Amino acid sequence: MDRRHFIYAAGALGLLPWAARAQARPLRYADMHSHVGFGNRDSIREGMANNGMLLVARKYISDYPVIRMMVGGYGAHRVATPGELGGLFDKNLPLMRERHRSDGLAEILSAADLERVLKEPVPCVVLSAEGANFLEGNIKRLEAARTMGLVHLQLVHYSVSEVGDICTERPVHNGLTAFGKEVVAGCNRLGILVDVAHATSAGIEQAIDISSKPLIYSHGHVAGYAPYYTMDGARARGVHLPVAKKIAAKQGVVGLWALGSMYRSLGGMADALLDAAEKLGPAHVGIGSDMAGLPSTVIPTYAQFAELADVLAKRGVKGDDLDNILGMNYVRVLRQALAV
Repeated sequence: MDRRHFIYAAGALGLLPWAARAQARPLRYADMHSHVGFGNRDSIREGMANNGMLLVARKYISDYPVIRMMVGGYGAHRVATPGELGGLFDKNLPLMRERHRSDGLAEILSAADLERVLKEPVPCVVLSAEGANFLEGNIKRLEAARTMGLVHLQLVHYSVSEVGDICTERPVHNGLTAFGKEVVAGCNRLGILVDVAHATSAGIEQAIDISSKPLIYSHGHVAGYAPYYTMDGARARGVHLPVAKKIAAKQGVVGLWALGSMYRSLGGMADALLDAAEKLGPAHVGIGSDMAGLPSTVIPTYAQFAELADVLAKRGVKGDDLDNILGMNYVRVLRQALAV
């Protein structure tokens, strides 16, 4: 038995001190988009276990060396050199996995892994990338990334790439490129969940049409207007309601972020979740907190998931609908993506 599987088994059997603490709150919540643990060495596992978090999609930002805060929001300030972003991905993904091992965190790498943690359950993470820039236009790198443990891929981020347009910059590809469309099909084939956050409406609709499996928009907000790159960063980041309905019609999930300037309080975020559930159906709404990635937030720690659950319950959300919105919708689409 290797070290990862020993830690996993020992935690599940209560042989390690933190295993007992994990039982303090039932594990029932899932975060579709998080940067938890970046910038500090606090135990990711302990924060999850103490606050009922079953599953977190922990994101690696694939274009981080070439983006920075600009007037109006983040954007690319230079073009990556050949091999730069791919090389950094190959270096940093194993470092993320080592952090998970040192924390005693289970990783979801396969459908069997997911079923096991649902049965146990134990806190677990999904390796995810924010932006497919690390592919550098080479579809073979997608298969290599899957072998390295990647199971959730957000197609674009804050820099226009070989994959397609982004919602905060002038469109140049009319959505996804031919390569971007190949990436969507490749994700379906390899067991990688497709995430269309940060994409333009055109790119999202193209991904919906191509994908043979449900996909997600992991973090942002549902917009009653048509988002456009000339809007401020937060408004441009919305997913247009007709597009969100297409994601739901294909059994996908739309995740709301916890942006403080948008909601002000957990009550405000609860209102947005209720509104999205009414328009899309409670089976198609989730939470992508964007923890440690927002300038202000109503979910600074995982303790707020339980608080949000209480607020939603008091507003009449019960049973499966409550569990689904707070995480099980993400678990469902992840299960479907992994089934290859």
